[in-house]
Amino acid sequence: MLARFDEIPSGTRLTADICIVGGGPAGIAIARELTGTGLSVLLVESGGLEFDKDIQNLYRGVNERGDFSLHKSRFRLFGGTSYVWGGWCAPLDEQDFESRAWVPNSGWPIRKEDIDPFYRRAQPLFEIDRYRYNVEEWDFDATPVFSLDPEKLAHRLWQLSPPTEFGPAYVDQLRKSGNVRVLLYANATEISADPSGATISGVKLRDLNGRQAEVSAAAYVLACGGIETTRLLLASARNAPDGLGDTRGLVGRYFMEHPHPDAGGVIFTTAAKDFRPYYEKEFESQGIVVGLGPSASAQERLGILNCSVAFHGPIYHEPSAGMDSVIKLARALEHGQWPDNAGAHVARVLRDLDDVLRESYLRATEGAIRGFGLIARTEVAPNPDNRITLTSDRDQLDMPRVRLDWNVGELERVTVEQTVNLVAQEFGRLGVGRVRINQLLLEDDDRWSRNLSWFGHHMGTTRMSDSLGAGVVDTDCKVFGTSNLYVASSSVFPTCGYANPTLTIAALAIRLADHLKMSAKSGLLQES
Repeated sequence: MLARFDEIPSGTRLTADICIVGGGPAGIAIARELTGTGLSVLLVESGGLEFDKDIQNLYRGVNERGDFSLHKSRFRLFGGTSYVWGGWCAPLDEQDFESRAWVPNSGWPIRKEDIDPFYRRAQPLFEIDRYRYNVEEWDFDATPVFSLDPEKLAHRLWQLSPPTEFGPAYVDQLRKSGNVRVLLYANATEISADPSGATISGVKLRDLNGRQAEVSAAAYVLACGGIETTRLLLASARNAPDGLGDTRGLVGRYFMEHPHPDAGGVIFTTAAKDFRPYYEKEFESQGIVVGLGPSASAQERLGILNCSVAFHGPIYHEPSAGMDSVIKLARALEHGQWPDNAGAHVARVLRDLDDVLRESYLRATEGAIRGFGLIARTEVAPNPDNRITLTSDRDQLDMPRVRLDWNVGELERVTVEQTVNLVAQEFGRLGVGRVRINQLLLEDDDRWSRNLSWFGHHMGTTRMSDSLGAGVVDTDCKVFGTSNLYVASSSVFPTCGYANPTLTIAALAIRLADHLKMSAKSGLLQES
């Protein structure tokens, strides 16, 4: 069933066995899994079926780095940010779940084998057929991938969703469900708890016109994303002065994002066709991307994070310093930025104007491809100082807006630098190409971090742990100190790997849905 918040009388008390807050990929995945179970499910979504600027503006907040706007990196409507994602799907690697001595605060309380079955169950949600994330499982049309030294490099592979827009793809299924109700334009503004804060008793709802209601359920799932889930927990301080789940001050901490810096480029010294698996984006009628990254043993030996590099943009002429500056300026302007060192870039363009014009002509006339640029996607180390807090500024619903205070460290720069070095060593050994590294990656300062682009992958902030002192949710994604409040979001990631998070978000959501179904069968969920 599908309804609008303004269709119910203000002051209504809604009831359900399970209340899901948030209608993005996580919330929709859980609702689908609970369809036909006999449990009454209410999914409340802030937005509607189409974009609404006034509702979107509820996301406004402060990003102290200033490199992306909070209200432009996520979307408040049914389907969530799946409306703008690129469809890149990949599971986390086994080592991403492990505690690594050289990566502070690393390690999940579960192993990859615990989530593997749920990755496979999540795959069809993205309209991708077979679950294949190893290059050995693919036929590259008689052009094999390179045989890499396993002590240095490993292949990375993403399968590309169309990309699936979760709202249009699954709204009819949920509309026809006999036990799932979807309530649109309903904004969760507070989670109510008993005086001890241990049992959640309701979720308060409001809309922009002042209408109010409250949901009473046996269990509650926050599926609002890495920032909004934190905001709601911290703002719900009526019976928990520090916010729900925040007895140890960890809610909002360990924020992570995936930087994707310009890593340089490769100039072919062999036939371009030998690189075909790395620049073609479709094999066996399926969209894929093949990249490269440090092997698990190389990560440990070099003391670096997980990382990947992939081909991005053809090179028709070996770039001069001037053309390199043109590319950097163009990428910065594409993201609405003006680099601090713009003057130096302009000077290099003018100094190498002949080479800039020559390569521009070759690009415009689509001459022979000489190579490709390299774009990195790197893990970031979980840092408790990277955090979300509440401000005194309030939105139209009288909720405090958020402040994101964070930075990217030296380990991330070294990780990308070392990854490109490994690629250069392997391409040299194989005699296939010469690699040029982005000079900013060689500078021991923060200039490289001021020239980054971002994916809008908001991870961490309610990290999973096996103990209250180290995290916000347990291995079942239940908030510590509560009996019936769960989180389904990339906010529970203790570490983030290099892989885009949406497949893992959906896998964890399906795993949580199974837990809720088992709890209901064993009588741990009281029917409303």
